[in-house]
Amino acid sequence: MAVKAVIFDLFGTLIHDKFLSLTYPAFLSRMAASLSLKNEEFEPLWQGSYLDRTTGKYPTLQDNVRWIGEKLGRTFESSAVENAAAQIVEVTRQSFLPRRQALDVLNQIKRMGLKTGLISDCGPAVPLIWNETPFAGLFDATAFSCKECLKKPDPKFFKVILDRLDVQAKDCFYVGDGNSGELQGAKALGMKTALIWSLIDPEEPERLVLKDWEGVTLVSLTEVVDLLT
Repeated sequence: MAVKAVIFDLFGTLIHDKFLSLTYPAFLSRMAASLSLKNEEFEPLWQGSYLDRTTGKYPTLQDNVRWIGEKLGRTFESSAVENAAAQIVEVTRQSFLPRRQALDVLNQIKRMGLKTGLISDCGPAVPLIWNETPFAGLFDATAFSCKECLKKPDPKFFKVILDRLDVQAKDCFYVGDGNSGELQGAKALGMKTALIWSLIDPEEPERLVLKDWEGVTLVSLTEVVDLLT
């Protein structure tokens, strides 16, 4: 496969998806308690603000937490807001469990002389901790939805990463688990695409998110290298 760059999705593709993990409900309960809220008050608003959180409506996690207070007619103490934001950052940090062989595959791709890119629908916690993660330094360019105020499959979002990599869509290979219409969006721009079985949680098996995909389907990230060679 003749390409100049490989662009990856993050959650479910390179790491376990924290939003669907078995530990996330417990995290939500702790967050609610730290704000002196009932879980049934907090959870719908936190989950319901996902789209706004991932498209930059709340520049910081603290802004998102304060918005929840406003919706409930509560004013949270500054210390409670900071504590809640710190919990979000910590659970995000803990979620960065690289998929088996992910780091090796990224290094192999770079040794092949190809560029690597990452495009992710995510909230503000991800760019905050990015440089602490095992992936720091393994990508030539990254694009986070909360920073760009764009979300997949918006072609403008894909064009952000293409511009940063200085490549054309036809020269790229896109790998993702299929959430958010990402594969269709990448393919519509002319990228070569592959669906990879999603990683949901260390205690759950891999699974296909996109059931009706008729294109290339991968089970292991090592298959990416096989395709490139």
